[in-house]
Amino acid sequence: MSQTVKQFVTDAYQLISANSPTVPLQGNDMLKGVQFLNELIQSYSGTGLMTTISKEISYQLSIGQSEITFADPDYTPAADVQEGRLANTQNVYLLLENVTYPLIIQNRNTFLSSYKFDPQIGLPRFAIIYNEVDVTRMRIYPGASQAYELRVYGKFELPEYTENDDLSNLPLYYNRYLKFALARDLAMYKGRAEAWTDRLELMYVQAKMDMESVSTTNLVIETENESLLNGAFRVRSGV
Repeated sequence: MSQTVKQFVTDAYQLISANSPTVPLQGNDMLKGVQFLNELIQSYSGTGLMTTISKEISYQLSIGQSEITFADPDYTPAADVQEGRLANTQNVYLLLENVTYPLIIQNRNTFLSSYKFDPQIGLPRFAIIYNEVDVTRMRIYPGASQAYELRVYGKFELPEYTENDDLSNLPLYYNRYLKFALARDLAMYKGRAEAWTDRLELMYVQAKMDMESVSTTNLVIETENESLLNGAFRVRSGV
């Protein structure tokens, strides 16, 4: 059963409050609770490790198209995919007549520093990610010479919540961790640092480890392979 944001914030305060659960919040407690909840959730989109959950979306790529945008539904101008900003890209591929064409996710700087013909169309081979504040742009290179179904698997930034929203789009197991995380932030920002005990810290760390264990995001840094955009790699290495 999902909670409203108001109920969720109230529960987080109870972790660091000696008051009876029937005592209502005072002053700007609720306002700050919602603010810190949104800040906490948005901070997770930096790496995607604590952003739940990975999902796959489908988009119809048209002939000649070479860029797809990902943003919230209220973003202006309207994004191609309105699932939220793409925070972490894990897999990109094309489908055409039941044939799968995997795309290589390439670093933006590697793409911009390579030799390339622009514009160019053909069978797309690379997906280059441009992260911006409210939108993610995905460059498909080369541009599509025919219509494909584009499949993107990754993590999308969660929307900003208001006091009256509910958390039905979050799995219940995630709520347990998020409640500890919010209470931890509230204790520091609301001048209740002494209320955050060693026992609460231990429970928070355990909940965080549980969340990291179910994340599909891999933060291991891998070296470049030779699947670069062109022969610049071979020229530099003398191959």
